[in-house]
Amino acid sequence: MEKDYRKAIKYGTKIIDIWLPWKIQHNRIPGLAVGVVHNGELVYQKGFGYADVELKIPVTPKTCFRIASISKTFTAIAIMRLVEQNKIALDDKVKKYLPWFKAEAKNNSLSDITLRQILSHSGGVYRDGDIPHFEGDTLPDAEELKRSISNQTVVFKNSTRFKYSNFGFALLGEVIKKTSNIDYEEYITRHIIKKLGMKRTAPDFKKKYNAWLAKGYSRPLPYKKREAFHHSETKAYAPAMGALSNVYDLAKYVSSLSLKHNGGNILISEKSKEEITRKHRATGEKGESYGLGFDVVTIKKRKIVGHYGCFAGFTAQMYIDTTNDIGVITLANTNDASVGLINTGIFEMIYEFVDKENKYKNKNKPSQQRKFEGVYRSRVEDTIVVGAGSTLVAFNANTNSPAKNWTRLRTKGQNKFLMETKSNFDASGETATFIFGKKTHHATKVVFGAVQSERLMV
Repeated sequence: MEKDYRKAIKYGTKIIDIWLPWKIQHNRIPGLAVGVVHNGELVYQKGFGYADVELKIPVTPKTCFRIASISKTFTAIAIMRLVEQNKIALDDKVKKYLPWFKAEAKNNSLSDITLRQILSHSGGVYRDGDIPHFEGDTLPDAEELKRSISNQTVVFKNSTRFKYSNFGFALLGEVIKKTSNIDYEEYITRHIIKKLGMKRTAPDFKKKYNAWLAKGYSRPLPYKKREAFHHSETKAYAPAMGALSNVYDLAKYVSSLSLKHNGGNILISEKSKEEITRKHRATGEKGESYGLGFDVVTIKKRKIVGHYGCFAGFTAQMYIDTTNDIGVITLANTNDASVGLINTGIFEMIYEFVDKENKYKNKNKPSQQRKFEGVYRSRVEDTIVVGAGSTLVAFNANTNSPAKNWTRLRTKGQNKFLMETKSNFDASGETATFIFGKKTHHATKVVFGAVQSERLMV
């Protein structure tokens, strides 16, 4: 029997609606945009907070963000298109296409590095080149990239370990240019962006895109407010980190990567998608691997692929369950937003409802739950209470993953609920009692065991 992901997503997105407005306030995140894709459709999209804090311009699903290293997935798709056309092969050496990629490297392995090794971050080359170009927002162009090749370029012997490299993906951009006879930006625009109808996506920043983009903010520093960064081009590093996009456009891209629904092979074949999203190299982080331009992780026993990105003033994550055709897109306009954890937390909610569906079957009418729903505050924390199917759940408003530690509230009597917690350090088995005023339709207080919280909002 096929699992009902549709209903699980419905429950999960109801929780997102109340959770994320409070989450961004707790973390002082300027703005956040979230999208959930299922069976090729954008089934949920919403913006929270501000694209421009000073002008109070709200984030919407059409607001554009720098998506940083999600750009690497575009580059991987481009390479696989060229492989399918027999213009290149994954195990070709980089120097076959870039004759200038040579030096007397200390590990004597620069000339042996292959496209596959660069795509899987196992080429051993340095991460970001040889100068601190990020501080001045002056990333190298193609000629400067060539001049950066030296005997210091290879840090570890190729194919011996995972070593993340933006520099390596800059090389791939030059390979794409060499073998397609058009610039990287034009190739991505022609063969990915326009093909999918992504109307507000670009491979790199240009001044004409200012009107699309959210303002990007710094992380908060002691005794300082967040500052806004100016937008800058990434030039030769665009294949690694240059792209900008929004929830609507990335939903189309996510749909094209599915292994499930028909019409999903518009960019590359199913065989190529399987190749770039299979595990090629363990990253060294617990449970994480890397494919070819794609992260490969496991969430609740499901294989998830995609990428995280961080650029000056922005963080982003796009993860996809290609088997069950579920994608989650999370975009923020600050460097310190926990978008990766939020993105994972959304998947964990959906899978909780699917794997334990009997606990959340919709037996009660939503109207029976509404009088209890809301945000409640104690000295210790803000707690969200919200209906999920037949059950009320309660969780910390500042959590990165509601389902990981939430408390299920099972009806025990009038306005009383038995608390079922996941942690034995919480008040499992005790009673949550909701208190109503004389003329109120919603609870004004709740007592979790012995902890009283005042209601702030529905």
